[in-house]
Amino acid sequence: MRHQFGAILPFCLVFLALLGLMAVAGLESLLLHERMLANERRSQGGFEAAEAALRAGEVEIGRQCPSAAPLADGAVWGQVIELTPQWWENNGIEADFAGVDAPPRYFIEFWRRNAALPNAPVYYRVTARAAARASADASVLQVFGVATCNGDQTITQNRLSWRRLG
Repeated sequence: MRHQFGAILPFCLVFLALLGLMAVAGLESLLLHERMLANERRSQGGFEAAEAALRAGEVEIGRQCPSAAPLADGAVWGQVIELTPQWWENNGIEADFAGVDAPPRYFIEFWRRNAALPNAPVYYRVTARAAARASADASVLQVFGVATCNGDQTITQNRLSWRRLG
């Protein structure tokens, strides 16, 4: 009778250890992708809220002809340079949007207008900021446009450009 050696046992143990390592690596990869997807969803929610605030700002411009007269809250002549969260809380106008922790905010900057011409175009910039649920990162969007007050008190608006700041 021949004596047999248990060579298959060490082979099976090594094979099972390798399978276990591959399973752990696969789970780590899966968890990483889940986290990336959740972050992307939050970012997209903030982006959508900021876009809604941009549209709300443009609607506000379309309600009345911009003039060189004093402006309502949230609308300024020239360039605003301080955009800290505290500044947004105190000066930004709230826009309605569900699905975010704090309502998105926007403000309107009017740039150029030739006051000598009654129907001269007014260039404006609307900046909006929104943060999605449980996210410290905020989406900041800007749109540049031109509004022209027609003789019949209607307003023609056109977006000239759009950009994402954060």
